[in-house]
Amino acid sequence: MAAIAGAPALLSGREPGWIYKPSWDLPLIIFSAILVPFPFLVAWLAQTTGWMGPTQAINLINISVALLIGGPHLFSTITYTLLDGQFRARHHAYIAFAFLLPVIVVILGVYYYTALITFFFTWASLHVLHQLIYLTDCYRTRAAVTEQRWSRFVDYGLVLTGLYPIGLYKMSLRLFLVGGVVLPYPDFLRAFHLPILAGVVFFLFLFAWIAKTIAEFREGRGSVPKTLLISVTTVVSFCLPMGSNLDVLFQGYNTWHSFQYLFLLWLINRLRDQRGEISSPFVQRLVRGKSMVPYYLCFLAATGVIVLLTILVRAVTPLKPDQSYFVVVLSVLLMHYYFDHFLFSHPRMIE
Repeated sequence: MAAIAGAPALLSGREPGWIYKPSWDLPLIIFSAILVPFPFLVAWLAQTTGWMGPTQAINLINISVALLIGGPHLFSTITYTLLDGQFRARHHAYIAFAFLLPVIVVILGVYYYTALITFFFTWASLHVLHQLIYLTDCYRTRAAVTEQRWSRFVDYGLVLTGLYPIGLYKMSLRLFLVGGVVLPYPDFLRAFHLPILAGVVFFLFLFAWIAKTIAEFREGRGSVPKTLLISVTTVVSFCLPMGSNLDVLFQGYNTWHSFQYLFLLWLINRLRDQRGEISSPFVQRLVRGKSMVPYYLCFLAATGVIVLLTILVRAVTPLKPDQSYFVVVLSVLLMHYYFDHFLFSHPRMIE
């Protein structure tokens, strides 16, 4: 990680049209999608070799992803929010509401666990897709051409719809298990044939996007990195729900998402520091080093605190293991989602 992320202090060599440059964007943002099947392969090997049963394998994946990359990525959010003096000064109410989320999580986790998991998964899927939309906006910001609004609408539509045709179908068969809970699919929704409707909408966006993209490249307006990112996202989103172990498969999506985010925030903070926008000496020390290792280890340590807190909650409360895990983790994770809606609405931060 240190070798590939050790960007120069002034981020020299940035190339137009790319968030940083091809040798950075391609392995860290776009083709890092190769990480998606990794959790599934680990779980499959653990079960095939007899090392673990299905439940133990899922727990291994959940804990490993959360500890090694999920936790560090969500804690890195504080570098541009709670640790930023300008953000604190300008967004008092926004910050105050964020601290209501852990209270809501605890109430739902103790008394309405199924509702909490359903709410979490819905927001999580939209959050992952929102980050990908944000990345397409970053590529627009870095490009020399201006796209029409309808073109952006087609890009957004394709990114947002790929996950749901097969995903909703699996939900309708009650095969969608997340956090030990089968995600509910009310019977009254069956009359609307939502999986078919989602499939029709997805393929309409897909055909429109293909036609639009061909026309853009013929006219010399096409963006190579944006096109690659949307293509990879579409394949991953559409194919991911085809597998049987959906809990582990979506941890694969989370792994890719978290990996992208860690490097993206590192780059954004380097740019903010370069523009003199970081007031925290602590954050300055983290992002000015030649290596990303101290930055990563700092948030890895914070994740370790959450792991210890989860163990404590499990030991002193009657909550089940899954409940203990999600009550603690989601208290922080949903705040991360909440603050990222601010980040993802400001693609100019990447300039």
